[in-house]
Amino acid sequence: MNTSTSRVVTALDVSVVVLSSVAGIGCGIFSVKPTRELNLRLRKFDAALHSFSNFKRDRITSRIMAIIPMTISAALIVFDIWTWVLQVEFSPKKSSKANIKWYIPFYLLYLVMIGFHILFANTAFGLGRRFRRLNAMLKCHYLSDSKPYSLVRTQINSIKITPDQAMSLHDSLDRLNTESLPKEGLGKTRVVLLKSLADNHESLGKCVQIFSNTYGIAVLCILVSCLLHMVATAYFLFLGLLNRNISGYVWGQVMWIILHILRLLLVVEPCHIATLESKKTIQIVSEIERKVHEPVLVEEIKKFWQQLLVIDVEFSALGLCRINRNILTSFSSAIATYLVILIQFQKASG
Repeated sequence: MNTSTSRVVTALDVSVVVLSSVAGIGCGIFSVKPTRELNLRLRKFDAALHSFSNFKRDRITSRIMAIIPMTISAALIVFDIWTWVLQVEFSPKKSSKANIKWYIPFYLLYLVMIGFHILFANTAFGLGRRFRRLNAMLKCHYLSDSKPYSLVRTQINSIKITPDQAMSLHDSLDRLNTESLPKEGLGKTRVVLLKSLADNHESLGKCVQIFSNTYGIAVLCILVSCLLHMVATAYFLFLGLLNRNISGYVWGQVMWIILHILRLLLVVEPCHIATLESKKTIQIVSEIERKVHEPVLVEEIKKFWQQLLVIDVEFSALGLCRINRNILTSFSSAIATYLVILIQFQKASG
């Protein structure tokens, strides 16, 4: 490093990786109890909406999300090490060859940080899928234009589903024939079903709160790391364009920028999708309120609608910022601002 600006940027680049990895590991170690509560609520929800779930597809999606980012990161790390080896060959200092070994722990921590990205994205995607399945069940049982009672096929007392005592809602609705129940009994059954869905939606909202509060520090560190890494990598790309003696260095920086953008999207997009799915529920309930006029259902629908107005499903980093697509515009302006400042310092220092 020939300038103090380059040294400071490199120090920040390394420090933020260490900080993010330590924060992720620390949240995992000291958040065992909230994680157990989160997993318990999710298991009960899956049991309640078992017939609307596709667990095989979920497992395949999770494996793909784990394999692809890790493979891309490992390949880029190998390419980056090769670039550093070439840079050492051009360096006049013999001590530079010994410094390459210090990059190995840095890259190992990088893989740890990518692993936490994957865990976070999988959990957020899982919450989004569950909101989508709950919305699908609401449409299936309350917005079906043909045969509105044909979907309710069980006795009133057979539906006793809450987040604390979950079973398959859809399976229980398919046990008996419609003709075995009077229309009034079916209406009461639909009330119990709607109340159960409202309880499960509330449980999902609490899962989002637990997730945001428990891993907020790690998520905040990850967002800061994405910001600083994109600034630092763009800065080193600028330096590489001025000095093209090192083969592949510029392309390496371009690929690192792409990886950092993908890391940011891996955090933002799952949270944004889950939030959108949770917002759709209030639209569906409002449509149910307009179309369903059974006196026994009207009061329960109104309670569900009021619950949705109160519960604000939003992912956040310790409440400091909401994680949605709006944060991408803030990051873009911040990156441009800090990059201009670094280039000015670089020119000032020669």
